[in-house]
Amino acid sequence: MTLTWTRFVPLLLLLAHPSATQTTAPAPAANAESICLSEILISTPQPYDPAQVADAQRKADSALEAIHRHGTKFEDIAKKYSDGPSASYGGTLGAFKRGQLAKQLEDKVFVMKVGDVSDVIRTKQGFVLLQVTECGQSTSGHGGSGSIEILSDTQGVDFGPYLQRVKQDIQDNWYRQIPRSAETKTGEVTIECAITSDGKLTNMRLVVGSGNEFLDHAAWAGVMRSNPFPHLPSQYTGPHLALRLHFHYNPAKSSFD
Repeated sequence: MTLTWTRFVPLLLLLAHPSATQTTAPAPAANAESICLSEILISTPQPYDPAQVADAQRKADSALEAIHRHGTKFEDIAKKYSDGPSASYGGTLGAFKRGQLAKQLEDKVFVMKVGDVSDVIRTKQGFVLLQVTECGQSTSGHGGSGSIEILSDTQGVDFGPYLQRVKQDIQDNWYRQIPRSAETKTGEVTIECAITSDGKLTNMRLVVGSGNEFLDHAAWAGVMRSNPFPHLPSQYTGPHLALRLHFHYNPAKSSFD
């Protein structure tokens, strides 16, 4: 693909994140500058009610026991019991750099290995379990690098060729929606969605807006107009493939390095 934009350079970042179940050689995160995490959050009411707090802690302890003693998958527990906003995607939170997490959490997770699950952690929101997951590698493209984030367990299926088709479809439709009046604007938009086995778009939501309605609408419309997508690979048996899409408008030069 060749981009011909001059003053205006939008980038659709596509970053594939294999699930922790695909990890073959867990590596410590202690020396890493960034880390990928999933969470299970059992929320507590505010103002705090002692009985409800105790009940929430019991649920968190039971979740941890199910993972450690019974071998239940972290993402399955998250989907069923987590109160966090990423519960429907198995608790996937994405990547965090050092300094982005509360020190209490950073000190714990940056010494963990890929696949490790933390003890129950008390936070203002409630009781949290964190799992360190494998971060995918970026794939370079003309004018930038990156990819769509896969939030689902890929079951070992190579989605590379499929995502390239999805990327091209969304990017073509996205470019057509960008008004000339927005060509010098900067901003980032993040959208989460899912593609069903027969290629239909579902569970779409705006996660991060740019603060500019024209930029937000262009990204949203680019995804909507790409529906339906190709059917998911036949080897994949999941009900849908959950994705996180990052749209960058006129990024700084460092984004291209």
